[in-house]
Amino acid sequence: MKLLLIHTKEEEETARWVGSVLSGLGIPFEAFLLNSAEDMDIDRFTALFNFSGSEENDNDSTNAPTHVLIASSLNSQWFDFLAGFAFGSQIHILIYREEAIPGISKEFAAFFTFLGTEASLQTYLQVENEVYRKQEAARNIIKSQESLLKMGIPITVKSFAQCVIEDRVNEISLFLAAGFSVNSRNNEGVPMLNIAVRNGSHEASHCLIKEGADVNLLADDRGSTALIDSVMAQHQDIADELIKAGTDLNVKDKNGQTALIVAAGNSKEKMVELLLKAGSDPDTPDILGMSARKYASLFKNEAILTLFNTIAPVKGA
Repeated sequence: MKLLLIHTKEEEETARWVGSVLSGLGIPFEAFLLNSAEDMDIDRFTALFNFSGSEENDNDSTNAPTHVLIASSLNSQWFDFLAGFAFGSQIHILIYREEAIPGISKEFAAFFTFLGTEASLQTYLQVENEVYRKQEAARNIIKSQESLLKMGIPITVKSFAQCVIEDRVNEISLFLAAGFSVNSRNNEGVPMLNIAVRNGSHEASHCLIKEGADVNLLADDRGSTALIDSVMAQHQDIADELIKAGTDLNVKDKNGQTALIVAAGNSKEKMVELLLKAGSDPDTPDILGMSARKYASLFKNEAILTLFNTIAPVKGA
């Protein structure tokens, strides 16, 4: 929703109040100042709207006003023109306060919405803005779905997952805009973020994290978080981004293993260092009662044991 506020110099105080209401509601607006009620600047008015319907002007049309609010008394010629404009464009023309009513012909009154008080204006704008936002969201969903179909991509979770695997960020963004949850799962119950991590789809991982993916979701197949999957797949940069995004470092997979246990058990020294410095617990046991520290000792991995002793020494030792 965007509003064009028409007023004369005599009604600048009223216009400022209306502007403050619009700003408070988060409704963008543009002031259309007239020197007087007789100022018939039709060309300047119509230039603010785009009615060409061409795709090349589509971006311009999104910035055009969707509503017009008259905050001053204008001459009858203005209202006659606006009535015809409202009929042809389907743009809402709002009349604030009763001062403007004498200039409106009775036969044209049906083309206007009259808001006589501050309360009625505020209520109308609040409700209308909410309705418009929902309609705009629905239009964006349809537009994104159409874009995917034009690209030959079915609008399915399977296709969404394939785009994640192939690191196709533009298509991922379209799926999200088309109404798919950033936390969608494939048929095996694996979240999109885990799919990205397992396949080393770095851009897809970054996109999903940025779009608010739940970094602590557990995949149904392994019971793993994206962090555990990043350790298993040896993608340290993704692990680092997940840590910065606030992932729980000590979540266990279905084998009771944390990301640090997986890293230590596979002798991934740099990954162990990253996890330890982030605050992973080296003494959390898995279902066998083995901790990351114990695995490092079992495998006699001196480098990793040194990291444990340096970064997270045994308490009381």
